Amino acid sequence: MKKVSVVFHSVCGNNYLMAKNFYDSFVSKGAEVNLFRVKDDDYEKLSEMFETAKEFTKEISNVPIYDFNKLLESDIIIIGSPTYFGNVSAEIKVFMDEFAPYWVDASFYGKKLFAYTTAGTVEGGGDMCLRAINTFGQHLGMISIPVPCNLVKNESYTAYGFIHCVGDLADNRPGLKIKNAIDKMCDILIK
Repeated sequence: MKKVSVVFHSVCGNNYLMAKNFYDSFVSKGAEVNLFRVKDDDYEKLSEMFETAKEFTKEISNVPIYDFNKLLESDIIIIGSPTYFGNVSAEIKVFMDEFAPYWVDASFYGKKLFAYTTAGTVEGGGDMCLRAINTFGQHLGMISIPVPCNLVKNESYTAYGFIHCVGDLADNRPGLKIKNAIDKMCDILIK
C-alpha cells in the first residue's frame, strides 16, 4: 500500500479544496493518506480579510499541522501553495526550510513529489511557484513527477504541476475539470 502525504497552505480555501481532491482520490485508490496544513500564525486574521476565506476557516483549522515522521514514511508527497508574487507563500517557504536537517542524510531521496498552486490569473506567476517547489524537492533528492502533455484531452497543463486560476477575489473555486485532472494524476503517481 502506497503512503501519501498532502501538505498545503490555504487562506481563501482553494488550495485546501484541491488538497481534499488529492486526498479523496488517493483514498479511493487504496492508499494510506495524510492531509496536513502548514503552520500559519496569521491565518485567522487573514481569513477575516477575505470574504471567500470565511467559507472554509473552520475546516482548514481542523486539519493537523504536518508531521515529519509521517512525511518520512510517505512514498509520495504532494505540496500545494498559493502563488504570491511568483513564488510560494512564506508559510510554505518556512515548511521547506524545516527540511534542512533531513538534507544532510538524504532522508527524502527517491520519494515522489508533485506540486500544485493557485494564482489570481494565468499570468500570476504560478509556473514560477511550481518551479520553486520542484527545485526544493530536487535538492532533497525527491523525484518531481511532471504532468504528461496528454493527461486530459484538449486541456493544457504545465509540466511543473497544476495551476488553478482563482480570479481577483479568489472566488473561482476548483471545479470538476481540475478534480478529474487530479484523479488522473493520482493514477499516475500511485503506480
